[in-house]
Amino acid sequence: MPDYPPYVNAYGSVPKLFEAIKAAAVPPKFTQDFLSTVLGLKSTSYRAMIPLLKRLGFLDGSNAPTQAYKDYREDSLSGSVMAERLREAYKSLFQAHEYAHKLDKPSLTEKLKTITGAAEDDATLSLVVSTFMALKSLAAWDAPATKRKDEVAPHEQPKAAPHVKTGDKREADLLEGRLRLSYTINLNLPATTEIDVFNAIFKSLRDNLLKDNL
Repeated sequence: MPDYPPYVNAYGSVPKLFEAIKAAAVPPKFTQDFLSTVLGLKSTSYRAMIPLLKRLGFLDGSNAPTQAYKDYREDSLSGSVMAERLREAYKSLFQAHEYAHKLDKPSLTEKLKTITGAAEDDATLSLVVSTFMALKSLAAWDAPATKRKDEVAPHEQPKAAPHVKTGDKREADLLEGRLRLSYTINLNLPATTEIDVFNAIFKSLRDNLLKDNL
């Protein structure tokens, strides 16, 4: 039996599924109940959407939404995320044809037939082709990759300011390119009532110690 890439019978509802995923909050687990009651996809034909989401990498093994699921909900990321997921889920197809997403339906069918070894009248192959065509319409193939919040390179992280110990004002001033000094003068005045003596002392202090350039 051929090893088929991801597919569903209800491929026509794939855009509706992903539109609903964008609108609803992210659940702890993506269950059948969530699919029918929250997303409003009640038909039994939609049940196959959960295995499809798992094969595409939007759900993990326990049916919990992955980071790709969360990123897809952002309009700025959804197209590039879908393209990334399709390149991974249909890896053999993209290995056989780098621009598989540009193939028309007949050419895509022939390429998948060669990859899978399916017979000419294989009905499943038609479902694979139609599912891929529905999914690729949601992808932005030529959009530049948008960096997610958890993918910032270490060299792009903002540099932390140099650490200065609290109260070490002199070191802080040095780091900022300036030096500030403070000093205390203890002055013992002579026991005299002559005002001229005091005037001379304070004039000397002003002229020799309290200049701005010191």
